[in-house]
Amino acid sequence: MSRRLATLLLTLCASCAMLAPARAQEPAPAGAAGQAGVEADPGDATAAAETPAQQAARLKAQGQTLRDEAEATYVITEATCYKKFLVNRCIDQAKAARLDTIRRAREIEAEARRIELTERQRAAAEAGHGAATRAPLAPSAPSSTSEATVQPTPEAERLRAQREADLQKAEREAAAARGAKDAARASERAKAEADAAKRARQAAEDRARYEKRIREYEEEQARDAAGKR
Repeated sequence: MSRRLATLLLTLCASCAMLAPARAQEPAPAGAAGQAGVEADPGDATAAAETPAQQAARLKAQGQTLRDEAEATYVITEATCYKKFLVNRCIDQAKAARLDTIRRAREIEAEARRIELTERQRAAAEAGHGAATRAPLAPSAPSSTSEATVQPTPEAERLRAQREADLQKAEREAAAARGAKDAARASERAKAEADAAKRARQAAEDRARYEKRIREYEEEQARDAAGKR
């Protein structure tokens, strides 16, 4: 558990470090917003200055950062859940939070794929291979339905299926580990109860033998006293 957590945290830190230079080089807001005295959103200025390839790479990095954050948070939360009274409820809530973050990462990654596809179509149109279906030069605003309207590449589908399979495998392994721990604790409780019952029987038998010896001794003393009379 500690090795897995350390790996996830290192991956998350590396992803954040990749995003830091792009954020540090964001241009200052300008145009109508600056003339009107209204502060513009630096993120909008950055997106406007980016090429489609740069924008897709940035979105992919953001999606991967969210995935790493989801996994690292889940590992930390799962470890603390075993210290709580309602262990299963805590773990279910941690899983739900992880899946919610992963869904947001998928939406961002889908938008990155859409931008890449649009750029490929534009390049093909300029080369004379796609004049009949020209793609827009500028990507449209991100849409939550982009996955439904744009067919992902086979490689992207393969990677998505692999991530889903890895996630399901990790959940099965975690469930199996919890089941093994529960079974081990149940076995230890049963053994402790059996040992306690055995000690109780042994104590009762020892007490009965002691009382029997006392009675025999008292009876013998009574017979000796009667004989002396």
